[in-house]
Formats: sequence, structure tokens, C-alpha cells
Amino acid sequence: MKKNCIAGMLGTVMMMGMVMTGCANKQAAPAASTESAPAPVQTESKVETEETVEIANPWRECTEEEAHEACMRLFKAPDGAVVNGWSLMEVESDENGVPGPLVQLDFRMDGIDFTARAEYGADPDEDISGEYVTFDSEEDVTLANWGEGNMPATVYRCIEDGWTIDVCTWYDYEIGIAYALIAEAEDLDGFDIQAVAEQMYDPSSEPYTGEDEEEAEAAGVNGQNPMINFVGQYYAGRGNLSVSMDTDDTALIQVWWGSSASEHSEWVMHGTYNESTNSIDYTDCEKHEYTLDENGEVVSDVVAYTDGTGSVILNDDGSITWIDDQEHIADDLKMTY
Repeated sequence: MKKNCIAGMLGTVMMMGMVMTGCANKQAAPAASTESAPAPVQTESKVETEETVEIANPWRECTEEEAHEACMRLFKAPDGAVVNGWSLMEVESDENGVPGPLVQLDFRMDGIDFTARAEYGADPDEDISGEYVTFDSEEDVTLANWGEGNMPATVYRCIEDGWTIDVCTWYDYEIGIAYALIAEAEDLDGFDIQAVAEQMYDPSSEPYTGEDEEEAEAAGVNGQNPMINFVGQYYAGRGNLSVSMDTDDTALIQVWWGSSASEHSEWVMHGTYNESTNSIDYTDCEKHEYTLDENGEVVSDVVAYTDGTGSVILNDDGSITWIDDQEHIADDLKMTY
């Protein structure tokens, strides 16, 4: 009897254990559901992040007049082209506005889509085309019309996945403007992008174009801003000097002069043309003296003065002479183009 009671008690305990285990197992199911619940929150967070990092379009639509204001000696759409629009992209410029905004013209002609770009003050080695592809061919050419018919240019072609991209780039060293023309279509076999680039030259965008010829001759400039003759990059010894047009009446002059591997000086000034001396004279020169570390990083920038005076003289042989009234650093040097 006692054994039966004990067995009964053990059976009862075992059943209670099984019931409790079963209950425990049933209660465990929601735990798994609770762990998976945050998944939608994670997805929502991801969507929010993607929306937050969306990059704004750096281009803005503009008129053709605005484009011409942003870049002198600008191109025009070829005859027969359908213009889709002009646009500008602002870039980081110095206090003189150099480089200027990137100007873009989109048009379509003969079933081909074109994009033309120009930027005043761009580095001659800078690629403004925006086409970061591996080109299959490259050819140096000379553009008619541009640069009085002697403008060096380079033509590139890329064929990839049944699509062809042609690019023509050139640089106007006289003023300091980079140009790029891009054409895209399925098949450009027999197409000549050079011919299109030549058609885009616009004589009306030349500085002083349309000025009364007699008045120009009386002024002694033959219809052209005399400071244009100074524009370019000049070199001598450890120094180089660049002249570019700042406005119709002023030129921007920048000088770099090295004294050692870790030290150099830079001068920035704006000048106007002096007809009697055939020079550009300035009174606002700012000189900086830089010291660099072993990695070429600037560790010291000392402003020596901000009111320097002097002139840049154009010699008969096309060289220039820089007269620095403060230190006479290059009085006896002819700097060549």
C-alpha cells in the first residue's frame, strides 16, 4: 500500500513536470517572435539613412547670357542643333573668382547627344569632360577656327557594351579656358567630333568684338584688348609667372618663386594696361612666404605685405620682365613663354 502511494506520488510529480515543461516550451515560442520583431525597425532605419545621404544635384539651369557672363570666349551650338539647355556648376574659387563656374551646353544633332563644357581658370591638365572611362583610342589634332586655326586638341573614343563615346578636349592658353565636347550614341562609325568642335567657335564671344574699328585703331589696340598679349605662363630660373584676364580692364598676375625645397614665396596682384610703357602696372600685390614640411604640407604661411607695387613689361621678343618695386627679385631676368 505504501509502495502504491509512493508510486502514485511519483507519477503525479512526473506529470506535473511534463505539464510544466510543456508550458515552458509553449512560452518559449513568443521569445523567438520577440527577437525577430526589431527587423522592420532595422529596415526603416536603413531607409532613413539612405534618404539622409542623398546628394543634391550640383548643376543648376541658366540662360545663355548667364553662361557667357561666367566664361568669356564661350562656344555656341552648331547650326541645326536642337539645344536642350544651358547649366552652371559652382566650384571652389579663390578670392578673385578663379577658377570660374563650370559651364555646360546640352544639345542633340543628327541623332547624336552632345554635351559641351568650358571652365575659365581651370588647370590645363584638369579633365572637365566628366567621362571617367578607359579610352580605346587617342589622337592629337588641330582645330580650325579656334586659336586662329591653330588650336591643339585631343580626340578620344571608347566603345563599351554596344555604346560609343567620343570626347574632344582643348585648352585656350591665351585666356586660360578648358573645353570639352562629348558625343554619345550606339554607333559613331564615320562620325567626326573634331568637325563639330570647329563649328562651335563663336566669334561674337571674343573680347572687344564689335568695338568700332576706327576707335580701336585710334586707341592703338586694333580691336583687341592689349592685355590679351600678356596672357600666358612664363618661366625663369626657380620662378614662374602667370597672367590671365580678371575682367575686361584688369589682369590677374600670380608669381611662384622657390628659394629651397622647403621654402617658396607667392605673389598675387591685379593690374591695368599702361600704353606708354606696354606694361601691366599694379599697386595691390600681396606676398606670402611659405615653409613646407618633409611631406610637402604647409607648416607656415607668413604675409610679408599687401600693398606691393610693380609692373610686368612685354618685350618685343614675346618674353616678359617682372619689375618688383619691393625686392627687385627678377629685374634682370627675361621670363619666357
